[in-house]
Amino acid sequence: MSPAQKQFPIGNFRVKVEAYTEHGTPRRMSNVEGVEASRDPVKTAKRAVAALARKLRIAADLSDLKLEGTRESILGTHVTFQQLHDGLPVTGGWIRVDVDKAGNVFSILNDLIPVRVLKQASQEQAKRQAASPGKYTVKEAFAEARKALGRKAGPSLTVVSSEKVSLPVKGVPRQAIKLVLVSTKPRGEWKVYVDLVTGKVLAKVRLLKDATGKGRVFDPNPVVALDDSTLKDSSNVPDAAYREVDLQGLEGKGLLDGPFVTTRTTPGRVKKTNLDFRFRRGKKAFTEAMVYFHIDRVQRYIQDLGFTHVLNRPIAVNVVGQSDDNSHYSPVTKDLFFGTGGVNDSEDAEIILHEYGHAIQDAQVPGFGRSSECGAMGEGFGDYLAGSFFAEHKPARLRACVGTWDGVSYSHDDPPCLRRLDSKKKYPKDVTDEVHDDGEIWSACLWEIRAALGARTADKLVIASHSLLSPAASFADGANALVTADAQLNAGKNKAVIRGVFVRRGILKK
Repeated sequence: MSPAQKQFPIGNFRVKVEAYTEHGTPRRMSNVEGVEASRDPVKTAKRAVAALARKLRIAADLSDLKLEGTRESILGTHVTFQQLHDGLPVTGGWIRVDVDKAGNVFSILNDLIPVRVLKQASQEQAKRQAASPGKYTVKEAFAEARKALGRKAGPSLTVVSSEKVSLPVKGVPRQAIKLVLVSTKPRGEWKVYVDLVTGKVLAKVRLLKDATGKGRVFDPNPVVALDDSTLKDSSNVPDAAYREVDLQGLEGKGLLDGPFVTTRTTPGRVKKTNLDFRFRRGKKAFTEAMVYFHIDRVQRYIQDLGFTHVLNRPIAVNVVGQSDDNSHYSPVTKDLFFGTGGVNDSEDAEIILHEYGHAIQDAQVPGFGRSSECGAMGEGFGDYLAGSFFAEHKPARLRACVGTWDGVSYSHDDPPCLRRLDSKKKYPKDVTDEVHDDGEIWSACLWEIRAALGARTADKLVIASHSLLSPAASFADGANALVTADAQLNAGKNKAVIRGVFVRRGILKK
């Protein structure tokens, strides 16, 4: 028998210990023999805990325990006791005794903290109190909790309940205020523990449980997946063009609502209580899964780059937002709308990310795009974001193309595409004052920088540089913002490369 399963006698009965706590006391016990049975499961449970008190290193008279309650199941009655420390309930400090229907104890689960540790906690608490006279109020604790939760809590955050507790921190309890908080916009629920004396947030627990659904998507589109630029909107797209994916972070109510995207503005959106959105093109649910998966994934990538406050909210998406072959982001409603003319725009993930790029810039610089050059930078960034994110998914000949599936409806190029990232255009001679055309100047600059510095470095610099721009920024402003961002993030080691690109394109002077 291994040490973790040691069986030992206690008084007149025996137990097998299957696991130990971090304090070295028995945690999970089974094969309990010899406890006097009774018709009262609470009385039986108390007898078992009292007999175990020495091994559990708790007060022999059980004075630091109170009956929390009983629960019936098919196995019998489960009796739970709550541990107290200096009169406060110890968070996670429980012991549960399982009593079968004949009145016999068959299992015990212990998470109590030994008396020695509680005494240490009392001494440390007294020192903290002496150093910081006074105690935080619920109102003051709420202010600290709001700061700790940040933007994800939203202005609607309210306190549902509060309680003084003893919260173990690295195994040693500290007096704290436990706040149960709810936010409706964005939706969220938390428990936040704030130190009663110092006001420090000791722990945050997210209460809403995410669910994971299943989806079938193009990643990013059939032309790329099959390396077949002869496909048409009328083609019977084969199974090999699809990919089955997990839809992360769903609220679990059967709809595509998550932390970064929601399809709530899509009329008659599809509800699947089993969260199975494995559809094929031609079904609205397919495009709903497309926008959900791709926006959720790119937002997680952006956060992984370090941008935890850039559009960190659910953006609403209407996958049938307009009947023509066009899509847009609305700076007024802050929503995305996708067109259904030709190939549905929401069937091409590069179009999805292009439009999401506009939302990112508007979140960083509200009203971004008030000048012609600034609007062109917006279009160029949207193309760059889509192209950069999917570059390693593509065959080499398609890598510089954006929107190859969307493009089959109108493009006569081979391969068909919405736009390219490797334009030879220069400033100012190739400027037409049409934002999409001029955006190819900007996207080509970013694409060159990416080739020189690598995807993650370039992506991080590009997104960071937006925070240095105004809503009417010029190409030169954008170029200088990239140089400044590199100085802040990389001590300027890429300055020569960045400037070189913009000098060759005519945007900056030598």
